[in-house]
Amino acid sequence: MKTCPKCGYDKLADTARFCHKCGCDCAAVQVERTPAAEAPEAAPLVGDKNLINESTIIGKQEKYEASNITIHNNITEDHSHTTIVCAVSGKRIYLDHSVVCPKCGKQVALEYYVEASKRCENCEQQAREEYRAFVVRTTGAGPLDAACKQQLDAEAQRLQIDAATQASILRARQQKPAGKSAELTSVQRAELEAAVSRLITATEPEPAQKSLEALTVLHENSSNYEADYWYFLARAVVCPEESVKAYEEELTDDYWQRYWGFLGYCNTGSPKGGAAVDRLRSVFGQREDDIRLAEAIYYLARGFDAFETSMLGRAGELASSVRREYLSKPLVPVYDTLQRLVRENIRLEEKYTPMETFVFVDVFRAGKYIEYLCAEQARKEQEAREAEARREQEAREAEAKLERERQAAAQALRRKQAEMSADRSKRMEQEMARLGGAKPAATQQADSKAFAGYETVVPGTKKRNWGKTILIVVVCLIALIGLLFLIPAPESLQ
Repeated sequence: MKTCPKCGYDKLADTARFCHKCGCDCAAVQVERTPAAEAPEAAPLVGDKNLINESTIIGKQEKYEASNITIHNNITEDHSHTTIVCAVSGKRIYLDHSVVCPKCGKQVALEYYVEASKRCENCEQQAREEYRAFVVRTTGAGPLDAACKQQLDAEAQRLQIDAATQASILRARQQKPAGKSAELTSVQRAELEAAVSRLITATEPEPAQKSLEALTVLHENSSNYEADYWYFLARAVVCPEESVKAYEEELTDDYWQRYWGFLGYCNTGSPKGGAAVDRLRSVFGQREDDIRLAEAIYYLARGFDAFETSMLGRAGELASSVRREYLSKPLVPVYDTLQRLVRENIRLEEKYTPMETFVFVDVFRAGKYIEYLCAEQARKEQEAREAEARREQEAREAEAKLERERQAAAQALRRKQAEMSADRSKRMEQEMARLGGAKPAATQQADSKAFAGYETVVPGTKKRNWGKTILIVVVCLIALIGLLFLIPAPESLQ
């Protein structure tokens, strides 16, 4: 038995020129022999132009068996300059640069041999076309559910279609431009509007999860363009891990899943978002304005997450190059919100619609930036309140100081008035004492009393000198009598 030097297949016949598994040229492979048991000497075999040397016959390329002894030719033919025609390209190639396809049995050049599936390019293309036809028959116009996926996987395994090729065929089928968006019924339209309203106004995880469940039902039971848009956007926002997993599997991929793939990576903190945007451009390069908007959103998400001004600047530059009239219809609200952000920035005092708030927080990932603005505003308000409190405290202190100064002035005025009153009383006493011819009594101050809380001295009750008083009265009477005698009497009395 021969062993293939390329794939290691060890069940080739001694006369096989090519490997049945990989198609490699095995004509020059030597056969290793195990020594045979000794046998009694047999009569020599004689043929035309054959040289007999024990058990080996040299001359013809033939095989003989005699008494368990294999006789073969040790001289092999040289195929290094033998040429053949490649079954795929039609070009003449050297024999040692070719392989035999196990599927069709034709010799092909090495560059037209698919190593993964062990067949030539023609057989590979036939298998892919057969799988595409099976996909069309199986999926039809409906969504790709779990049962359909199992059938497609089984057929791909039977045809030896690898996972990457299978995903590419499924993507090409679901992204077919001729596919039209199915119209929603009135009930489905109402469900879609209610689910979108719950999603953009949700402040807790529970209503957002309910909205995603409703959008999932719409996505599975309809092929509507707008429903698919909101389904993949909601999944990237509410369940980013599941969104990333489905995106990487690529078995249920369509345009909107590819479009919002980078958002799931951004929400999970993965650095693969940029690669997802590049992949979107490579697959859907004809939708230039949609892709520019996706790049601008990615730069905004990166800029707001890490507060990188360079990313925000790039987003602004891309936003100016996006043409609104060429955008997909569901992306128009996102574009309008982006333009308002570029014009006005985010201002907390402004009023925004629920859709604009949803786009700011969940699509542009500006939540951290808004929290920063709120913290800055709260800090400024706190500083303003503290400054106002300091001003009020300073005003109160100034008023208290003025009150103290007024009280001190009033007290000084009262002291001055008391001093003036005391001085006036003292001068009056001195004047009375001078007029009375006697000095003020020494005990006058001791007998004086305070009046009304002031230091004004009120003279106390003096001890009268009755003798002096009587003397004065007598002198006055004598003077009066003398005056009466001096006055002449009237003529009538004379």
